[in-house]
Amino acid sequence: MKILSQILIFIIFMIIIVSYTKEKWDFVSISLLGMIICALIVGVSNSLTIENFIEFVEIEALILILSMQIITQIARESNIIEYFAIRMFRLSKGNQHFFLYTICLTGAFLAAIISDVIVAIILVPVIIRICNFLKIKAGTYLLALTIVINIGSLFTPFSSGENIIISQHFQLDTKFFITYYWGFSFIVLFLTIFLVDYFILRKEPKIEIARKELLLEILNPSIVITNKKLFYFNTLVFFGTIISFIFISQMYIIALISSMILVLVNNRHGEVPLKEVLKKINWEIIFFFIAMFIVIGCMREIGIFNIFQLQSLQNFNPIIVSIMMLLLVSFLSGLLANTPIMLIFLPIIDNLISNFNFPSIPLVFSLLVAVNLGGNILPQGAMCDVLTLKIAQENNVKNLTYKRLLKNGAIFALIHILISSIILIPLTILFPNGV
Repeated sequence: MKILSQILIFIIFMIIIVSYTKEKWDFVSISLLGMIICALIVGVSNSLTIENFIEFVEIEALILILSMQIITQIARESNIIEYFAIRMFRLSKGNQHFFLYTICLTGAFLAAIISDVIVAIILVPVIIRICNFLKIKAGTYLLALTIVINIGSLFTPFSSGENIIISQHFQLDTKFFITYYWGFSFIVLFLTIFLVDYFILRKEPKIEIARKELLLEILNPSIVITNKKLFYFNTLVFFGTIISFIFISQMYIIALISSMILVLVNNRHGEVPLKEVLKKINWEIIFFFIAMFIVIGCMREIGIFNIFQLQSLQNFNPIIVSIMMLLLVSFLSGLLANTPIMLIFLPIIDNLISNFNFPSIPLVFSLLVAVNLGGNILPQGAMCDVLTLKIAQENNVKNLTYKRLLKNGAIFALIHILISSIILIPLTILFPNGV
């Protein structure tokens, strides 16, 4: 009977994973239905109560994800990101190479703070409009942006839902990311921009000086500000929240307080009422995470993860195991999607650390890097890549096709994974006992 329950739950789990990768499938409804069936099977066989199922859910992670979505939405409505993007373009003074570096550094910085999808939604149309005015092709800049956005997600524990869940699960704070990820991320980031600049951009036509000077003259950042006092207040709270994450480990509390302050102040000024903000929240991913937490909890409770003979890895060198996890998660993230793959491997990595005494730092490093960078292997592996390509096609950007994004994205993903594998060697040797 137990084997039959395990098979059934595993089949439901795989159906949920497949539904997440199919655009026409209602993956949320499928996930919730699968959650209910799994809960009934495990609840009856293991005599679990509703409290047991609630314990499966990472409540703090969900609060942080929801709060950051509210903060990001208000920042977006206030045009804070557009203002920042225009400032960065003016800083480049229209130089093509500086423009590339500015776009990429801006995208990486913003991806470290807000969702990669939001960064793409805001920056991609701005870049296309600027390039159209300058009469240059936008494809190379968009290609570079999609690659570095995923790198930028490695800078902070709150940049994406995946990072938030991993960080909350392993109790990782911003200082941890600064210590173990910033050096690697900066190396990969600047190397990527340099390679795009040297091998691709320098072969393209130059910007006309007259058009560049005209755009710099007319493109004033202040045009996006409608209410100065509210704009400056929202900007202060937005960046103040990010800075506070460095010093306060309970990020979900800070994010919740900041989001409510922003909602109250903006609502008082007749801007962005809470009911309007909540309409634009990505509730699909919230409910998907809840369903997946409970399904994976059911899988753990019924003993499915015991089928994976993790004890056989005890005889392997920790470096080999970390690199194996890096390669496996990267490949699956690119092939399917990073969110469900992260949720699959989270308990496996946790098991290797808790029950088999593998060093935590290299394994967590492998998981985070693979989940964030593995999506570049195939365009459909990262939502921001898919969105960028879609916006580019809608705006008739000639030099960004699926084929070009697939080819260059895969090349850079392999470069990033190779560098990550090399980094894992000293990381495992220096930190054999974990955190």
